[in-house]
Amino acid sequence: MIKPKDITRSAATAALMAIITLAIAPIAYGPFQFRVSGMLKPLALFAPWASLAFALGTGIANLWSPFGPWDYIAMPLVDALGAWLCWKLRARPLLALGVQTAIVSAGVALFPLWMGGRIPPLATFPAVFVSQAAIVFLGYFLLWKPRRAWFEWRLQ
Repeated sequence: MIKPKDITRSAATAALMAIITLAIAPIAYGPFQFRVSGMLKPLALFAPWASLAFALGTGIANLWSPFGPWDYIAMPLVDALGAWLCWKLRARPLLALGVQTAIVSAGVALFPLWMGGRIPPLATFPAVFVSQAAIVFLGYFLLWKPRRAWFEWRLQ
């Protein structure tokens, strides 16, 4: 059962993701996809509601994407899947974050960049994966891992 506080947390996290992405829009959209809001992605290790938050945040932020419906319809589903798998694999955090990063990167290379922009996935996947991995793992080691016990206690 979804608790009201989880819905509130999802909405707040989604809004934060969208605001951060839109604030850095020139580097958040395009073949490189450097999104600082990706530092929030490790939240999926601690909170099952993060998949909803990432789907909403991505969907809202991608309404301004130059790649159209492939970005604001397909990518929220990809982000939700990545976060859900990250939650399921949370016992092994580095593997969980790696899987999440690979799924999101493949989704970005396939849906908005290939289907929406006709940019070949083999040309974009490596760049997107490197930028996503850098942001997600930086977020994990700087923001989430040092405060893991606090987050686990606080998000209950």
